[in-house]
Amino acid sequence: MPISPAHSLLLSIVDDLAGPGWSQQSIFLPPALTAELAAECRARADAGELTPAAIGRGGRQLVQDSVRGDYTAWLEPGQCAPGDAWLALMDSLRQTLNRELFLGLEELECHFALYPPGAFYRRHFDRFRDDDSRTVTVVLYLNEDWQPDEGGELRLYLPGGRAHDMMPQGGSLACFMSASFPHEVLPATRERLSLTGWFRRRAGNPLEIL
Repeated sequence: MPISPAHSLLLSIVDDLAGPGWSQQSIFLPPALTAELAAECRARADAGELTPAAIGRGGRQLVQDSVRGDYTAWLEPGQCAPGDAWLALMDSLRQTLNRELFLGLEELECHFALYPPGAFYRRHFDRFRDDDSRTVTVVLYLNEDWQPDEGGELRLYLPGGRAHDMMPQGGSLACFMSASFPHEVLPATRERLSLTGWFRRRAGNPLEIL
């Protein structure tokens, strides 16, 4: 479902990234597509396709459930119709960010993430120390009728020692500059689903708004 790179919702994200560097969109994806993506995530989990998430990259990847406890599976083009619709929408956002902020974003890497009840992800950055290609983080939530007392917030650590919590309500979107904000996922009392992705640029390209 590509949309115009000049769509007001995408431009709102641009304004947020150019300002404080993060954006929270409480209504981003239609409920029907959100439900289809959630069903795809659960189907993959039932088929054993989601595996324990690791930290690090390459040959240094380790599974450490004391750091993170989610299960993930990469989303690739052509795997499923709702996934392709999501990737098309994200490509519209990529074009908008490049046009308005000159970020030089070339691709999106994206995976489903399932957090069992009680699972968490300790405070971290999304950019690796030896690879600066991850530039913008996007997180789409797939949880129906999430309640505030169920936990599972994305906690974004802001300048000045402040923190901002984002509830993982289905259809909402969190977006932020990957190198600028440490963050964590708080434990929840129920299963928590999301699609997490990173817009990547060619390593070594200068960033205009960092």
